[in-house]
Amino acid sequence: MRGTPSDAEVVALVLAGDTEAFGFVIRRYEAGLLRFATRMLGSRDAAADAVAESFVRAYRHLASCREPARLRTWLYRIVTNRCKSYLARRSAADVPLDDAPAVADPLDNEAALERADQLALVERALAELSPDKREAFVLKHVEGLSYEEMAAATGERIPTLKMRVHRAREALLKVLEEYA
Repeated sequence: MRGTPSDAEVVALVLAGDTEAFGFVIRRYEAGLLRFATRMLGSRDAAADAVAESFVRAYRHLASCREPARLRTWLYRIVTNRCKSYLARRSAADVPLDDAPAVADPLDNEAALERADQLALVERALAELSPDKREAFVLKHVEGLSYEEMAAATGERIPTLKMRVHRAREALLKVLEEYA
């Protein structure tokens, strides 16, 4: 096998007994899954736990991945379910904002400071959305999933997801206008 193996090749290797091959999956998807989970949960620590638990579940149940070529979507579904379980155990009001992006170095130029402020504002606005709207918005606009991939990851219908993304955009705009 030359180069980087495809998802389907990695799944085949792992299922054939090459436990080390799962490292490809972790290296390939961990950063995106962690970014998604952090935005869903509002806490880097909780997100890291959710992603770690998700990788363990994915490894244990890899044989149940019906379409190995769509491994990314399958992993997002597992992380989505972990995040939903976590959010169900606590109220939405408890979403901490202590993980907002760090403020840029004061020695940086003014534009960098403004971007950091804007990003922190968007992160706070995202935290105010309902979990369903936040999930749809982050999957679509941060992670760049197609509506088909989003449907596979969440188990929701495409029209439902389109409506959630639309409502999330409206809610974000409203919240951002209130902050302005």
